[in-house]
Amino acid sequence: MPRPAPRPRRPAVLAAVLAAFGLLLCSCAVGPSIRPPVAVHGSSTGDGAPEPPPRPVPPGPQVPVPDVGDASRVDFIDCTDDMRAVLPVPVPAGRALKFECADMPVDTDSDNGRRRQSSIGLMRVSLTDKPAQARPPLLVLGDSDGETGTLRAARLAAQVPLTLLQHFTLVGMDRRGEGTSRLDCAPPDVREDILDTDLTDADPSAAGRLLDDAREVVQECYLTEGDTLTRYDTGDTAQDVERAKALLGVRTLSALGLGDGARALEVWAQNFPGSVGRLVLDAPPDPTQDSVGSTEARATAAEAAFDAFGQSCAARPGCPLGTNPRAAVTQLADQLRGRPQTGPDGEQLTASAMLHAVLIGLDDPDGWSALAGAIGAAKAGNPTGLLQYLDQLLGLNGRFDLALATRCNDTTQRVSPPQVMALVGKWRTAHPLFGALMAQQLLLCTAWPVPSDPARVGPAAAAPPMLVLTTAVSPRVPEQGYQRAADQLGPARVVNWEGAGRGAYPRTPCVTQAADSLWVDGTVPQASVLCPP
Repeated sequence: MPRPAPRPRRPAVLAAVLAAFGLLLCSCAVGPSIRPPVAVHGSSTGDGAPEPPPRPVPPGPQVPVPDVGDASRVDFIDCTDDMRAVLPVPVPAGRALKFECADMPVDTDSDNGRRRQSSIGLMRVSLTDKPAQARPPLLVLGDSDGETGTLRAARLAAQVPLTLLQHFTLVGMDRRGEGTSRLDCAPPDVREDILDTDLTDADPSAAGRLLDDAREVVQECYLTEGDTLTRYDTGDTAQDVERAKALLGVRTLSALGLGDGARALEVWAQNFPGSVGRLVLDAPPDPTQDSVGSTEARATAAEAAFDAFGQSCAARPGCPLGTNPRAAVTQLADQLRGRPQTGPDGEQLTASAMLHAVLIGLDDPDGWSALAGAIGAAKAGNPTGLLQYLDQLLGLNGRFDLALATRCNDTTQRVSPPQVMALVGKWRTAHPLFGALMAQQLLLCTAWPVPSDPARVGPAAAAPPMLVLTTAVSPRVPEQGYQRAADQLGPARVVNWEGAGRGAYPRTPCVTQAADSLWVDGTVPQASVLCPP
């Protein structure tokens, strides 16, 4: 890319965003309405079109009025030209956007009294008809193993209704360990070994080798991170949200969080209820389960999502997986256990790595056709398509280290190798494709330092009403887990989307209307909403 004309100091976040967009062109971005093979519950109008959600009613003074604040303490630098060159989604005609990048310093106090300071990226996206600071900020926070908050804000600016941008300026916030402060400490070959390990093999030493790999990751990460390694967690992310709120100079901060980004906003709302504005939580994890329970729940969800994917493929003419996609993937796994395939750069596709790739592909139903094609190509001996999915974990901006750190730092539970092997046998039967793969992931935290006081989601009764968005067929959490997240919070209404994939907003008009009504009008539904696919 040609270098732009001389300008003020370029924030580190910009370089991270530009690099990450190059790797996420095929990632699980939100997109247009998708219609997976899920039954639509609820009534419809006479012409077959689904009815809109119940008309929201004003909840009264409980919902704060957003204020524009004073963000002068943040050194935002215009990065519009750079972003326009790499934005992988089309911007609607007539929608003129301005992108501004900044770095926000955060403290990483270590337990031994030493203080380190790092920074995380911010990206402000606004319409050009007014200065960005003329509209209230809407914070966007992503998932630890998905798209960063800054990338997600950039995408959303091209996808949300214009009305939302006329009322808010989007502010994407990266988490510690991603973007400008990417956690990159595990040896690359060890990451690959972990993804290739298959505890369903007859080799009795496989569990020991996986535990050795987990220990090596911890040892190497401690060399670069010290005891601040435990600061990549939900609790510190919640503190960073409060710091962003202070730097943006607002009385209350409205926000959107996805996955464990939504969980961080839950903890923030619990700890700082007076700071909370208009909050939408998209696909928050179930807070009532320990790590074993949540891991099995994800196996259950992944099996259901694969069934929806398989039905979608089999219903199309020329499905590359035939009439029984589950059998096709099972056969491919057996084939790869006997003979892994080698990619163009010498990387290998093993059975375990193939299943990881499929899991990543299930996140985005808009890409299910491409996923089916990649699986079909691997069955024919070409692993390139499936190997590309693994860039999200192993590539230049891969999220393996941060996802592992967040998962291990958010729980005190540690599972021994004998317990893991027992779960492998049990879950392999209960969840044939993904059960064993999920069970062995529990072993990765066994060598991890146990956090002294991990954040726990509890009631946020003092916070204003908020929305929880659920997805019927998510490869991450069963739908009832999202409901338990809402129940735990207290002041929440649930929007149940009968679709598939990772996250519901802004995939359909029904979901979008419910969320935007809270942000723009300060209204919440009278009761839970059911949105068709």
